[in-house]
Amino acid sequence: MIRVPDMLKFVIDFLGEAMPDVWVADALPPDAELADALPCVVVDMLPGEELKHSWGGEGFPVRLDGVALDVEVFAASRGRAVPVADQLRALMHQLPHIAGSQVVSVSCPAFGSREDLNPRVKVLGGVVDLATHS
Repeated sequence: MIRVPDMLKFVIDFLGEAMPDVWVADALPPDAELADALPCVVVDMLPGEELKHSWGGEGFPVRLDGVALDVEVFAASRGRAVPVADQLRALMHQLPHIAGSQVVSVSCPAFGSREDLNPRVKVLGGVVDLATHS
């Protein structure tokens, strides 16, 4: 079983394997390597929802946690970021179907423009909400 704090690593590892030509991590590459690493993806954990218990209470085995992830795509242009963002959305919706995944549902709206990192690096981002068995 994947614990909720480990969900960030699980998602980063999954995306990294599914997108081998894209930097996927919880931080940007070093400044000196950023231009060569574009496009890249940064995934971070946001505050999630409170643990939900089923009608059986605390000891009942069916519990759901909400995990919120902030996902950003960095690229030389928004046109280059859009295909990566579209691929990310499709991959996120595969999380409930991966063997060993505790994800039961995914909400991943279309990514939108975020503040540019600098004039040469554009950013698209979105919040992905995961519901997980715990």
